[in-house]
Formats: sequence, C-alpha cells, structure tokens
Amino acid sequence: MNEQCDVLNHRHRMAQQAGRASVELYTNLFFKGKTVEEPGYVTQILQNGFSVLIPSYGIEGVVYTTAKDSQAPAALEYVKSDNALVSADASQSIRLFQRVRVMLQVDDKPVSANVSSMRRKLLLQLTEPQIPGLSVSAEELKQLKTAAKKSTAEDESRIVELVTKHPEQVQTV
Repeated sequence: MNEQCDVLNHRHRMAQQAGRASVELYTNLFFKGKTVEEPGYVTQILQNGFSVLIPSYGIEGVVYTTAKDSQAPAALEYVKSDNALVSADASQSIRLFQRVRVMLQVDDKPVSANVSSMRRKLLLQLTEPQIPGLSVSAEELKQLKTAAKKSTAEDESRIVELVTKHPEQVQTV
C-alpha cells in the first residue's frame, strides 16, 4: 500500500511540473519578440525586489531591485518595520497592494549557466513610479518596443520568403 501511494504521489508531482512547464512555455511563446507595458499590483515585498500580479494576463512575477551580478547598491532598501521598499532619501517607496506599471518581455539571456540556453525567462521591469536606478525610462521603453516590432517584422518577412520559395513544403491545417 505504501509503495502504491509513493507511485501515485510521484505521478501527481510530475503532472504538476508538466502543467507548470507548459504554462511557462506558452507564456514565453506569446511574449517572444514583444515588449508590453501593463498595470499591475504589488502582492509581496521581498528584500531584493517585489512580486507583481498583472491581472490582464494572469501573470505574477518578480521585479528585482538589483541585478544578480551587480555590485551597485540597490535603488530601494527593504524596511522590515513597514514591510516596504524605500529609496535612500525616503521620497519614494513600494508598498503592498500598490498599483504599478511594469514592462514585460522575454529575457534573451539564459536563466543561469547550469540551465540549457534554450530556456528563457519572462523579465518584468518597473516603468511607473519612476525610481532612478530601477525604473525603465519612457525613452528606453519606446526604443525597446520599436526594436521588438522591427524583429517581429523581420521574422514575418523571412517566413513569407520561405513560403513563396518552397510552397510545396507548406502544410495546410
């Protein structure tokens, strides 16, 4: 009986992992080549960032206050008594349930050296409120959106070119 329970638990865990991997794959495919700015709500304050829920896509992700490999000081510091991230001059802060705007895009860098370079991660960056050293400026956001549109147009033109050169290899669905 114990052995059968272990097998069922293992199968259940594997099914959960497969479901999560599927959601991650299709989310990354949807956002590949796109740069989207959406409103979100802070759901959790961490020492090195904060979690944001983006209701329009049903996505929750983390906005980090410092890069992993960066030695620069964080733009916001964690204040345990307030459970908030506060700037050095205390003029700006990120608090629980605060409405923010974030930029979503698929990060082109591999997640880590130990993971296959095929795996990409959804990158969330703060756009509003504007916090120096953390937020993406309006100009940078515009440049990223333009670059994403250009790469999408290039991909589409390559597909059209391949289809017109080799129509016999195109399968209809």
